[in-house]
Order: sequence, then structure tokens, then C-alpha cells
Amino acid sequence: MSEMALGRMVRRGLLYIGLALASLTAFALVFALLVYTGHTGRLPWNWIALAIFTCGLFWVTIRQSRAYWRHWAFWMTMAGLLIAHLLAFTAILGAYPQWREIWFWPVMVVEAGLFGAILYVLFGERKRQ
Repeated sequence: MSEMALGRMVRRGLLYIGLALASLTAFALVFALLVYTGHTGRLPWNWIALAIFTCGLFWVTIRQSRAYWRHWAFWMTMAGLLIAHLLAFTAILGAYPQWREIWFWPVMVVEAGLFGAILYVLFGERKRQ
């Protein structure tokens, strides 16, 4: 087996381990949220909508930023944006439980534009003068 093939296998294995850990973390956070909010019987729809829209927002943002994937700072920036996004929406949904699921659409469009602008400013190619 060549070193390149072994390297690819190791990277793929690490990717699978990372995905498994991320999934376990997500399940633990959902469980902690259920216990914290006292909704041990069911999860309110606005929290489910938050999870769906968050996955969609970050999937599109990361997919559109393929050129930046090789920068470790990109992944740290994405983690920071995810944390800020979740902290903001946790506060919003905690303070305003009547939040409607449809309201995520315009907010996510604005967030996607903001995330794109932040990533362009941090990682975009600059014109030489």
C-alpha cells in the first residue's frame, strides 16, 4: 500500500470519527435543551425549525466557500459564526416562545448575506493596486 493511499485512508477515517463525534454532540445538545426547557415530552416546532434552517444555512455557506476549505482559519470562523448564531437564536427563542417558524426565512437570508460578506472580507482575493 502506498503512502498516499494510507494517507487518504487515515484522513477518511478521521473524517468519519469527526462526523460521529459531531452527531453525538448534536444529540447531547438536543437532549440538554429538552431538559433545560422542560419539554421532555416533545420538542417545540420552533426549535426543530431552528435546527433545520441552521443546517441549511451552514451547508449552503460552506458549500459556496469551497475555495477557503484549505484554510484552518475558515473552519474556526465557521465555528465562531455557528456559535454566535446558536447563542442569538437560543436567546430569541427563550425570550420569545411565540416565534413563528416562517420568520426564519427572512432572517436566514440576511444571515447568509452577512456570513458571505464576513468570509469575503476575511478570505476573499484582494485586488492588487
